[in-house]
Amino acid sequence: MKKLIFTLMFALPTLYFAQETEKNKKCDLPANYTEPIPDKKIQSFLKKVDATIEDLRKHVAIDNDCNESDVVFLRISEQKGNGIYDLCANGKPMKYKRMGSVFMKNNENPFDVAK
Repeated sequence: MKKLIFTLMFALPTLYFAQETEKNKKCDLPANYTEPIPDKKIQSFLKKVDATIEDLRKHVAIDNDCNESDVVFLRISEQKGNGIYDLCANGKPMKYKRMGSVFMKNNENPFDVAK
């Protein structure tokens, strides 16, 4: 009996949290959500190398086969040399990063050439 209770004690929370993570896979933004405003000085610097927020929006729209209006920024953290962007593309949460003037998904490694 103790083994059964012990097993249920670990199995039930695991099943509960597994269902919770499936619910959170979508971006549920309020109707009056406004995107964060990027720093104008950094954006004017990045315009020279085509690495602005609007360039990232186009890049993400092409990657995810959606319209540019379906890409919504949640958080922008950038400097002149790099940046990290949390966004929703077509209702799915994603993370992108910028190294120099190159955008890529956050989990990609540009230096990993052995495949």
